[in-house]
Parts: sequence; C-alpha cells; structure tokens
Amino acid sequence: MTWMMHGERPIAITAIARHYKPAVYPKVEDDATVIVEYPGAIGQIEGSWSWPFGIKDFEVFGETGYLHALDNNHITSRMRENIKAEKTVEALASPINDPIVYLDAVLHNRLPGTDDQASLKYNMVAMEILDAAKRSIKEGKRIVL
Repeated sequence: MTWMMHGERPIAITAIARHYKPAVYPKVEDDATVIVEYPGAIGQIEGSWSWPFGIKDFEVFGETGYLHALDNNHITSRMRENIKAEKTVEALASPINDPIVYLDAVLHNRLPGTDDQASLKYNMVAMEILDAAKRSIKEGKRIVL
C-alpha cells in the first residue's frame, strides 16, 4: 500500500489479530487484518499462517474498475461495464526483482533507491504501519499517526 501511495504516510491504522490454531502456533497470533487509512484511499492487509495454502495476491479497486494480481505473472481486470480481461505479465526486471541485486545496485550508485518498493523511505513508512498495527491490536483501538 505504501508503494501504491508513492511513499505517503497513512493517517491512521486499525488492526485486529486472532489465534485460530493455538495447538499449531501456541505463542503467536496466526491471523491479522490491518486497515491503513489515507485521505483518499483505504488499504486492507491480510496475513495468516492458518490459511490452507499460501496466498500472495493483490487487489486494487478504483472508480471505474478493479485489478487483481493473482500472482507475479497473472492479472485480471474488470471494469464497471462488466468488461473482463486476463493478462499475463513479465516478472519484474533486474535489479528490482531480487533484494541482494537491488542492494548491490543501490550501494554502487547504479540505482538511487529513493522512491521504490525496497527504498529506505518506503520501508520506514511500512515499519511505522507495522508498529501502529501492533499498538492497535494491543490497545484495541484505531491509532492516529
């Protein structure tokens, strides 16, 4: 969500966590939902260790349509007029496709690393979101940043 919002900090975070499989995960919650509020958008992040299989998808709802990245290579779209399409896309190009190659490119000034998914700027916002989510879970309330 931070990447989609071009590094903008959210205005508030609300999170809940549940412990559905205490026999399997006795010391930690195994399911969480985090609501990330921005002035013009809301993001919902769901993470779980208790789902029956790994899900790594991404959905974006806009004013006139919807995009669903099913995985790294497949995107489905649906527009208001009920026009549907499926597209296969290429994987991210080097160096942004691999964290070690990315870090090397930034360290050797081949990439600025200032405004992309792996940048320090974006990761600091992501850490702020995670910290606020932990506080929201602990305190049971919305955390305004």
